[in-house]
Amino acid sequence: MTLLEEANDILQKKALSVKDYNRFVEIGKQLKKLDDEFEYSWLAEGFYLRLPEIAVKEGNYNFIKNEEF
Repeated sequence: MTLLEEANDILQKKALSVKDYNRFVEIGKQLKKLDDEFEYSWLAEGFYLRLPEIAVKEGNYNFIKNEEF
């Protein structure tokens, strides 16, 4: 499984967690090719739209670290 496939699998989960968020961000940091970074940016946009789902479970957005997303 490639990193992009893993990122897509995370995004497709029915319920996201902070662990999923952290892994998704880590995947983005590991990408080296411009094409992969471009595709990841599309996935990241979708993940960004789902951040409120995690925030509802956590009670806040404190899981987001500065400079991420």
